[in-house]
Amino acid sequence: MKKKYRIRYILCCMFIAILCKGALFAQEETNERIELTLVKAISLTLESNLNIRIQRISPQIQDVLVTQAQGRFDPIILLGSDADWSEQPSLTPFITGADVRTSNAQGFVLGFDDPIFTGGSYGLTFNSNRSESNSIRQTVNPAYGSDFAINITQPLLEGFGRVNNASITIARNNKDISRLQLKIQLINTLSQVQNTYWELVFARENLKVQELALKQAYDLLTVNQRRKEVGKATISDVLQAQAAVASREADVIAAQDVISDVEDRLKRITNLIQNEALWRVSITPVDLPPFETVDVNLSESITTALQNRPEYTQAKIDLENSDISIKVAKNQRLPRLDLEGSLAFNGLDGQLADAFSQVGTVEYDSWRVGLFLRVPIGDRTSKSELKRSQLEKEQGLLALQNLEQRIITEVREAVRQLDTDRKRIEATKVAEDFARQTLAAENKKYEVGLSTSLDLLQFQAILANASRDSLRSIIDYRQSVVVLYQTLGMTLIQLNIEFE
Repeated sequence: MKKKYRIRYILCCMFIAILCKGALFAQEETNERIELTLVKAISLTLESNLNIRIQRISPQIQDVLVTQAQGRFDPIILLGSDADWSEQPSLTPFITGADVRTSNAQGFVLGFDDPIFTGGSYGLTFNSNRSESNSIRQTVNPAYGSDFAINITQPLLEGFGRVNNASITIARNNKDISRLQLKIQLINTLSQVQNTYWELVFARENLKVQELALKQAYDLLTVNQRRKEVGKATISDVLQAQAAVASREADVIAAQDVISDVEDRLKRITNLIQNEALWRVSITPVDLPPFETVDVNLSESITTALQNRPEYTQAKIDLENSDISIKVAKNQRLPRLDLEGSLAFNGLDGQLADAFSQVGTVEYDSWRVGLFLRVPIGDRTSKSELKRSQLEKEQGLLALQNLEQRIITEVREAVRQLDTDRKRIEATKVAEDFARQTLAAENKKYEVGLSTSLDLLQFQAILANASRDSLRSIIDYRQSVVVLYQTLGMTLIQLNIEFE
């Protein structure tokens, strides 16, 4: 590229950068600001984050399903009445008592049936009826009949025992799972808000670093312009400083854009944007990342993670549900053998009150006992259900093993990353100190004419990068601490949040 075109290109970049900076600065001046601490960001997230609010409803839904499963043991009350009329000719009037026999009857029934946990049920039934006929053979006309009966049904093979509570136990387990899923959502979201908060801190501090680098470039440009006026600097020195100003203007603009992006992410996590006016508000993080060395033991951390990770507990509960399903499926493969019995006390008289009295004297009774066996042929449905349940348990065991390996891997990575970031803090701090000392020495050399503008700009860029790297290492360490507690399932404990 020819020299004159290079100069035009540099000047064009400077002009565009300055215009963009002016527009962004003007916009920022019109925006309001809110100061936000990490504790307040966490509190807002707990109260307003939509993912958490959505997940909070799941345990309530499961609680309703538990009640629904328990409803199968709710008793039933039966209340009914009927009436019938009959008129028919008779071929044997002597026997029926009339040439055309007419009869009518009305009945009333009141019953109670209560399922029990053994799979059977017991019931109480009271019947009362009135019958009237034109037959001369009916000595009591009209006749009132009443009976009080106790009925019992109990399966002895299929459907017997604790398998009848399976749906309730599974529903309760699913409620526990929904609570664990809420805990997972809390841990992940609170880890996300912490990391985003520290990312905003870095973005703000990085902007300061880029603005300082821009100021240094402006200062050098001013110095070179003055030196050129007295013949101690060349046009090349001035152009190099102008190019550096344009380049660092672009860095400042990019840093401002990153801040806006991170602010939007933080607003969404905390749900500040439920107030539309807050879209335009800038967030100023108050807290700075504390450098607290966290000592961890790998083997203890793995044990802690396996004890506290909600996903691991959830996988174990899934296996419990699979065991229950297998027991139910095995029970369904048994033949159906039901014991049925009833005992009734009866009464019959021409007066309703007398019929009631006869029932009360338990003088007339009737009873019935029976065994009924039902054996399905083929029974492909129950066989398939048992096979499905067994395969699901096998799948669950493999999933638990896979999850355990993943948790161990994540813990190892988190512990290793924490140690790496701690070492990076030390290394980048030393590099920043050396870069600052080198730039100071180069400034002195430049003042006496022993260095060039290009060299000085390079050392300024080196210091800016070193400062950014030092800040990045501190933020990365803080975020690694957040990830470590997330991996251990200890985020809520670390934040002093009680999960109820």
